[in-house]
Amino acid sequence: MNAPNFGKLPKKLSKTLSEEYTTVAIDQTRKTIGCDLYRSWFPRGQRVNLPFWRRSKGVKLLGAVSDKREFFATEVSDRFTSDVTIRFLRALQDEFGEKIHVLLDNASYFKSQQVRDFVEETQIEVSYFPRGSPDLNPVEECWRQLKRSLGNRFFGSIDELRPAVTTALRQINPPQITDYLRRSV
Repeated sequence: MNAPNFGKLPKKLSKTLSEEYTTVAIDQTRKTIGCDLYRSWFPRGQRVNLPFWRRSKGVKLLGAVSDKREFFATEVSDRFTSDVTIRFLRALQDEFGEKIHVLLDNASYFKSQQVRDFVEETQIEVSYFPRGSPDLNPVEECWRQLKRSLGNRFFGSIDELRPAVTTALRQINPPQITDYLRRSV
C-alpha cells in the first residue's frame, strides 16, 4: 500500500504520518464560570454594567485531534502537571493505539524530564510547535468552537458549567490536522 502524500512536511513527521503511527496534536484550555461575551446587542448610547464574577473556578481540559479528525478530551481535576500529561498520553495510547506521534506546545509540563523519560520507554514520538505559535495547533480550533458554543451564557457555578461543557465537546467538528502542519513548514 502506498503511503499518503501529505505534501512538504518535516522529515520526522512525514515518516510517522506515512507509517502505522497516528499523529495527534494536544493542547489545554480552561473555561471559567461567569460569562464570556462574544457578540452582544445593547441599546445605543446606554452604558451597560455587567456583574463581575471572580473567575478562579472553572473546568480545565486537555484535548487532542488526530490525523483522522478524531477529537478526544478529558477534564483535569487539578493543575496541569507532568503527571497529568503522562496520564493523558497513556489515555491517548488507549484511544489511538500504542504508536502515536504527539504534537505539543512548549508548556513546561509537556517538556519536563519526567515526560521525556516516560516517552522514551514507549512507542510515542514527540514534536513541539514553535514557541508562540498557537495558530499552528489544530486543537486551538476545537477550543475556539467550545468557547463560542458557551459564549454569551452565564454559568454561576461549576455544576452549571460542567454539563454545558460536556454537551459542547460532543458538537466539536475537528479540523484536518495536516492543513495546520503544512503551515509550519
